[in-house]
Amino acid sequence: MDTQQLMLEYNQQERQQFVAHGAEKVDTPELVRVVSPEQHGSYIAYFSLTPENAPAIIEREKAYFKHLGRHFEWKVYETDLPIHIDKLLLEHGFEKAETESFMVLDLDSVIAKHTPESAITTVDDEQGIRDAIKVQEQVWGGDFEWQYQHLLSLKQQAPDDVSIYVVYHDGQPVTSAWIMFNGESPFAGIWGGSTVEQYRGKGFYSLLLNKRIAEAKARGKKYLTIDASDMSRPIVEKYGFQFITHTTGYEFNAESR
Repeated sequence: MDTQQLMLEYNQQERQQFVAHGAEKVDTPELVRVVSPEQHGSYIAYFSLTPENAPAIIEREKAYFKHLGRHFEWKVYETDLPIHIDKLLLEHGFEKAETESFMVLDLDSVIAKHTPESAITTVDDEQGIRDAIKVQEQVWGGDFEWQYQHLLSLKQQAPDDVSIYVVYHDGQPVTSAWIMFNGESPFAGIWGGSTVEQYRGKGFYSLLLNKRIAEAKARGKKYLTIDASDMSRPIVEKYGFQFITHTTGYEFNAESR
């Protein structure tokens, strides 16, 4: 897999040419900004800066979101420029979140496995999406209301662009995950992929992974992407996902500065 070429295509298709359902997408000469109506959920989707203009652009974005009273994330791939953008963001008051592994599966290289449909619930209403987010909150901690609103808005406005799955045990949601599509882009992205601690080791994560691989292949996609945590990376590697680069979110709390 040609990492440089893949990232060029990914940046164009997934970080620049997308529709921000339920949010405002703003294209500037230097970057792509997504503004959520919620306090959380805004982010810088793509940027191409130089060492000379980066500090001023960073300060401009801070001022923009501070005026709105919105928190936002500046997501950085190690292939992004300038190469010291991470250092600059820290110097300008951002807080570093967890570094993850951006990994890609060539869907032509795998055969979709059969998944027992009776074990998986596809959710598309408010309660079902709440259940999916409830799992995320239990696993990761914190308030994921912004994520709930984002998924609900996406499902209402562009239902074919997202499929959300939950595994229930004794009526309680224990695993959730979703897959997102972006029009004719050759990429599909898998997100969520979390299981409540006491239900791990039962194959629920792999069940939803198989389901999403099968769906991406059925939709004619070429690549499946994931930002894998240290917990998920060993699992997805067994399925053929290849490491491309590291990605890290840098978060700015507009209210505290």
